[in-house]
Amino acid sequence: MTENGKAAKVPVDGKRNILITSALPYVNNVPHLGNIIGCVLSADVFARYCRLRGYNVIYICGTDEYGTATETKALTENCSPKEICDKYHTIHKEVYEWFNISFDKFGRTSTPEQTEVCQSIFKKIFDNKWLSERTEAQLYCDTCERFLADRLVEGTCPHCEYDPARGDQCDKCSKVLGPIELKNPRCKVVNLPARF
Repeated sequence: MTENGKAAKVPVDGKRNILITSALPYVNNVPHLGNIIGCVLSADVFARYCRLRGYNVIYICGTDEYGTATETKALTENCSPKEICDKYHTIHKEVYEWFNISFDKFGRTSTPEQTEVCQSIFKKIFDNKWLSERTEAQLYCDTCERFLADRLVEGTCPHCEYDPARGDQCDKCSKVLGPIELKNPRCKVVNLPARF
């Protein structure tokens, strides 16, 4: 049984079985219309179409609760990443229910089941030696006493001179960047210079 009391969907012999998902939304904001249109709506339309055709469909999605987007939001709201995840997962779920998005399952990347699946995939990749190790330069904040993930770095874009460009991209010229490419990089948390 699923969390809402429905029988779990499984593949059906002789039927077209379709698994649909969409980009997992980060839990660092309240979803707006652009998030819905750009993320879950097209998959929802496709799921509804497939159901009308009589296919055996499961549409799954959930909040992406890992990464620097969550960490950054927790820093700005002065709380733990788990508190951010709990707060914004509930908000996301309510918004998608209000828009009647037809998820069969809307979960979280932090559940034990999701963690087990991800770890088993990683283990298979690792065991098959499909990973390679490399050393990479990273910026460091002396005040925070930590290395900075790309989203925790801001500076001047080396292509268009826009400031504040982020450590992963420039919102003005749309170039994808690495944090070490920025001119005058600084820690987003304390707005002080970062160093190599």
